[in-house]
Amino acid sequence: MLTKRRNSLIGFIVLAVGLVGFCALLLLKSETQRRETRFSEYVQNISGIVRNQLDTNEAVLAGFSAFLQAVDQSDTEAAARYAAAVLSAYPHIYMLEAARAVPVAEQAAFEALLQRTWRADFQLKDFPSLAGQPGHPQVYLKETWPVLFMYPSLPESSSIYGVRLETVGHLSYALALTRHHQKPVVSPVFSMFEGDNAYILMQSVTRPSQAREQVRPNFFGSTMMSLLLVKTGALLEAVNDANIDPLVRIDAILKTASGTQSPVFSTPPLQAGVLDRFFLPRLADRVEIRNNSQPMTLVFERQLRFTDVLTDEMLIILTLLGGVLICMPVVLVRHFKAIERADLEHQRSAYLATHDVLTQLPNRYLFADRFDQAWSNWQENGVQFAVLLIDMDHFKDINDRYGHEAGDQVLRAVASRMLQATRSCDTVARYGGDEFVILLSSLTPHESAQLLAARVFESIAQTVVTSAGELSISCSIGVSLCPEHGQTLDTLLKAADQAMYGVKQVGRSGVAMTEPATH
Repeated sequence: MLTKRRNSLIGFIVLAVGLVGFCALLLLKSETQRRETRFSEYVQNISGIVRNQLDTNEAVLAGFSAFLQAVDQSDTEAAARYAAAVLSAYPHIYMLEAARAVPVAEQAAFEALLQRTWRADFQLKDFPSLAGQPGHPQVYLKETWPVLFMYPSLPESSSIYGVRLETVGHLSYALALTRHHQKPVVSPVFSMFEGDNAYILMQSVTRPSQAREQVRPNFFGSTMMSLLLVKTGALLEAVNDANIDPLVRIDAILKTASGTQSPVFSTPPLQAGVLDRFFLPRLADRVEIRNNSQPMTLVFERQLRFTDVLTDEMLIILTLLGGVLICMPVVLVRHFKAIERADLEHQRSAYLATHDVLTQLPNRYLFADRFDQAWSNWQENGVQFAVLLIDMDHFKDINDRYGHEAGDQVLRAVASRMLQATRSCDTVARYGGDEFVILLSSLTPHESAQLLAARVFESIAQTVVTSAGELSISCSIGVSLCPEHGQTLDTLLKAADQAMYGVKQVGRSGVAMTEPATH
């Protein structure tokens, strides 16, 4: 009879919970699908806006390049009128610039010509000297490329006149690439001399050589470079104007001419609650805009919230079904308590199987599992890691002289100090007796392994207060790196043990890196 009533009670609980869960699932799925559809429409809308901006940049640069092919070599007024008309039509473009090729052998004569016909203070400049920055490696070209035209000509950017493009670190590679391609080339995103972030779209322009007039400034020669300067803030502003959902995070990444990824902008979303992130899905989409010169990736993320899916209809149904469950609070509480006790017992058993009882550190079995994870990460992503083998110096003397209770106190103190001296991503384990091992994950560069090992050594090499009094302790540490010293746990432990043995031989109390193999 007891079994029958218990089965009936369990059946009713399962039916009630199942009904609530099924209805909630249907409603949640319906609302989620509706939100996903709205999110997809939103992604297409924003992507279209960005795509139009990028296409406009290409069209404006093409028009400016065509203008430079036709303009007289000294007619900057016509160029300024053209640029003013373009910028008034496309306010998201910050500046139009032009540079021309000057053979290296003719730099001094060209500089003298412009000093005589344009500005007496004109000079050819290197950008690092102007900006007070260290020099950058630059691609060697047979000519120099001074900037001779800018619109608008702002006071804060007037010092840019005469700057050699090839000396600008973020433009050197793009400039060299443009010289060998007819299509536009984009630079990485950079901080402008006058402030804010921007990127440059440039295109090579050539036209038939013209006879030089030594009485007029030769701004536009036969080989030029047209430049379009676009502030990233202008692109972000266009996105924000159409951003009808402030909970969406948008990241824009530009693929530069050198193949690197350059962040353009990121919109911070409002933070979602813990329950929202735990129970509800996160919508995400990735759009690749395959623009010829400005390939850009847009990453969209939107965390759904209970305020999105808990409509009035859902609340009514959940309230009715919740009333059914309230009739059996005692059964439900006892049921969940039993599950909780079982779960705690399982966690305790799992913990005891993978941790050392004395120090509460992972044991060798859990350490081996962490090693497998680090090794897989190295295989997939090339992320290096290191193994440290720590052996306490003269620990047997402590046990023999002061007893095992004092020895246990020393081991617990050493374990605590190693945890404090390592990072949260590292694994500290007791390998047996007075030996400990540490797995240092995500290492770049190699020196960091020795630095962390030295930190562990210093944290251990302090006195420990025990029941037998204050004891001085020290340790010997061997370090091995993957893959330089091995690719298996046994090999790396053996290499670290050899390095540690070398420390022991020279008097203990030190850190040693495994010597590289000789061929």
